[in-house]
Amino acid sequence: MVDIVEGRRKKTKIPIRLILFFLIVAGLVVGIYLLVSTRAQAGTEEVEFVEEVPASLERREFYEVQDGDTFTTVMEALGLGYQEALDIVAAAEEVFDFTNVKLGKSFALVSEHGTHTRIEYEPNSNTVITVDLLNGAYETLEQPIDYDIIIDSAEVTIQDSMFLSGIDAGLPEVLIVKLADVLAWEIDFATQVQTGDSFRVLYERRFRYGEESTVGDVLATGFVNTGEESLAYRFVDGEGDIGYYNENGASMVREFLKAPLSYSRISSGFTYSRFHPTLQRSTPHRAIDYAAASGTPILAVADGTVTFSGYNGGFGNYIDIRHNSIYETQYAHLSRYGAGIHSGAHVKQGQVIGYVGSTGRSTGAH
Repeated sequence: MVDIVEGRRKKTKIPIRLILFFLIVAGLVVGIYLLVSTRAQAGTEEVEFVEEVPASLERREFYEVQDGDTFTTVMEALGLGYQEALDIVAAAEEVFDFTNVKLGKSFALVSEHGTHTRIEYEPNSNTVITVDLLNGAYETLEQPIDYDIIIDSAEVTIQDSMFLSGIDAGLPEVLIVKLADVLAWEIDFATQVQTGDSFRVLYERRFRYGEESTVGDVLATGFVNTGEESLAYRFVDGEGDIGYYNENGASMVREFLKAPLSYSRISSGFTYSRFHPTLQRSTPHRAIDYAAASGTPILAVADGTVTFSGYNGGFGNYIDIRHNSIYETQYAHLSRYGAGIHSGAHVKQGQVIGYVGSTGRSTGAH
């Protein structure tokens, strides 16, 4: 290297090879920067594109069936025409009868991009009826509701009644009723349950659209009554029929239900000497009174034939059912009779034969 002195300034001569090296490095840095910048911009564009896509294209409008509503009034409330409603009823009749909609049930009108696509109606907690609105043929399908299911369990010791103890433990009312239905042939919850009894239950909790919807099936249960436990397990056979069986594989269904009412209470028991509140004297009371709200459905405790249905003096509206050559049951003080109940009618176990009332000599609904 040669130093050149010019006055007081000192200049250094840089070799050409070093200059070329710096130029190459600078070029590489610029190239890498441009490459990274381009990829970053491309990535940003992809993210923005994804974010612009709507999370859901569906819109649901709901309408709850009111007293006096018909299918046509429900459809008109949702914005569909009267004639279109009649066409839907005609097209769907082989799958579902829309002339028989139930009070309190909801219809959903589903739209996409502002176009009505289908109607949804759930006649019960397991089934949805879907009507396609797109092609004018109104294709109707009956399908199971698609729930997200969580299996849960609970154990409860009874302090007063099974119902109240279950509620105090945080169980849904519908679960307690389902549990009682499973064990209806085994236990009379109005007369047999005592303080200190207990029950345990394995059941489904159902979710839809991220929210809890309803209680599903009781999968298994055990009820301890005066130290003796009754067990029941849900089983679906090869034909799809659902039943409950005990630990030995025997069906929980018996010839006779333990009681004709669910979740009622005894207001007057069987006795040969009871002070009659209307006659004002002691008389035999050869029956069990179940206190319940007027209008509560009464069930036939077993298959049989109605031998009498009508007004019977102090018994008021009255039904007599013969079950076999040995057993018959009577139901008194009814407010009204079930559909098709008359002398000679055949009834099935669990069929609604009448409704709780206070006709005849009675001081209250029972």
